[in-house]
Amino acid sequence: MAARRLLEKSPPHRVTNAMIAREAGVDPALVRYYFASRPELLIAVVEHIVSTWVAAHQPPNAAPTERLATAIRGMVDFAHGARSMQRLMQECAESKLPAVRQRVRDLNAGGVARYARYLDQGEPDPLVPVDPLLLYIAIIGLAEFFVAAQPMILPLLPGKPDPEDLAERYKDFIVHLVLDGLKPRDRP
Repeated sequence: MAARRLLEKSPPHRVTNAMIAREAGVDPALVRYYFASRPELLIAVVEHIVSTWVAAHQPPNAAPTERLATAIRGMVDFAHGARSMQRLMQECAESKLPAVRQRVRDLNAGGVARYARYLDQGEPDPLVPVDPLLLYIAIIGLAEFFVAAQPMILPLLPGKPDPEDLAERYKDFIVHLVLDGLKPRDRP
């Protein structure tokens, strides 16, 4: 998809319908025909990115902690692979078109519902009750900041850091932080 290729290289506010048409090798009128407005085009890109990712990255049918660990690792990978996603979502969420704002809401509601399923309190590995919305927001924030802040983070590391190794260490850290924080504690 031409729009996605451009949005991977440039921030959303710099990508125009004319640029998308040029990238796709079509007349700009064709882009306007299929997408009556810029927000409709952008939300279509967002939906394509999310649906493709979700279909390819389903957590295993396993204990809640394993499902949640897989989802956390996946969110960091997703943030790395879809670097402009939060800016795209923000632009769509601020659209003047109610239908576009509703589609953003539906996408996020789907993410919250997935996290609610990951937190299923089933045995043998129960987790303490937690609000799936707040967990969803926290994981997105942890993942997005790590990816966006690479220019600030990498200079803090000694020598020539390996970004992939750092990403793996960070995913392990988040999984440990979240799962140990959600495990039931014996109370005196």
